[in-house]
Amino acid sequence: MRFKAKEDNVRLLGRTKLVDDIRYINYTCSGIEFEFTGTSASVVLCSNRSKWDEQFKAWVAVFIDDECVPSKRFALESDEAVYKIYETSTPRKVKIRLMKMSEAAFAKTAIKEIIIEGANEITPTTGKKHRIEFIGDSITCGYGDEGVLDVDIFNTTQENPWEAYAAKTARHFNADFNCVSWSGIGIISGWTDSGDANTDWLMPMLYKYTDAAMDNDAGKKEFEVWDNSKFEPHLIVINLGTNDTSYTKVNEEERVPEFVEGYYKFLEQVRLNNPRSEIICALGAMGQELCPAIETAVNRFKKDKDDSRVHTLVFDVQSESDGIGTDSHPSLKTQDKMSKRLIAKVEEVMGW
Repeated sequence: MRFKAKEDNVRLLGRTKLVDDIRYINYTCSGIEFEFTGTSASVVLCSNRSKWDEQFKAWVAVFIDDECVPSKRFALESDEAVYKIYETSTPRKVKIRLMKMSEAAFAKTAIKEIIIEGANEITPTTGKKHRIEFIGDSITCGYGDEGVLDVDIFNTTQENPWEAYAAKTARHFNADFNCVSWSGIGIISGWTDSGDANTDWLMPMLYKYTDAAMDNDAGKKEFEVWDNSKFEPHLIVINLGTNDTSYTKVNEEERVPEFVEGYYKFLEQVRLNNPRSEIICALGAMGQELCPAIETAVNRFKKDKDDSRVHTLVFDVQSESDGIGTDSHPSLKTQDKMSKRLIAKVEEVMGW
């Protein structure tokens, strides 16, 4: 039997986009989950692999039942292919999760069909009690966490968001989670080598839409606005500012206040779309320069809006003794330490 990755058949994970019955799962840790009783499952996966260099190809992972470690983790080596993701000799009821491991900034991933042997139907799994949304940059994507500084050149093979702080925190609380994350992105400026503002791709714009990059690549003038009712988080974690630092450090007197204003406005945007969520504003693993600015923005927001559901968290700066990942990014050990610190904060804020 062949099925489409529609909501009647599968539970959607993260921000996904349906185009001509093809389900695009481009964001970090986005994907699908379903159950069936049978002997095998395959998926027809599409990618724009031919448009990307080898180091930026798309990666996915497959989890069977409630595995903490994926059964399969593989790259999409062609623009379309059939991949066997599960097989057994005796029919049984099984849960399958297919998840994007590489991030939205690189090669795309789409599910064209699901092929099942020994079953006449597949059904969506049940959502979890808690829901968390993570808004971040490369750190949230797990960029380079399996690589080594000054040894490896970044490639998506070494990008493992499942072992990054966001996914690990969500697993600890058995929570569903969305990652709206993009390497190099910021609030008022993305990463810049020149010191000039890099405003091509900023989170306040990206956050509005289901998949702005895909709509942009398709030449659309109007992007699909994300429907927040599809995922109403109990908790939102914002981890942004690392890339803005590359811009603000050039002229702190003028640019840090600019960042404070931009962060404040982004909090307004996030709160408008999520009126009931608790929000934790975090920063620090790759530098704490803008932590005071975030504290200023949050305190002003709490006072102006009479909103006590916004909090701050400062991560410890990564240590060389824990290893440094590709391009100075947090290693797996640092990501684990970040998750433990965030877990403690979530327990304090949410009482979970």
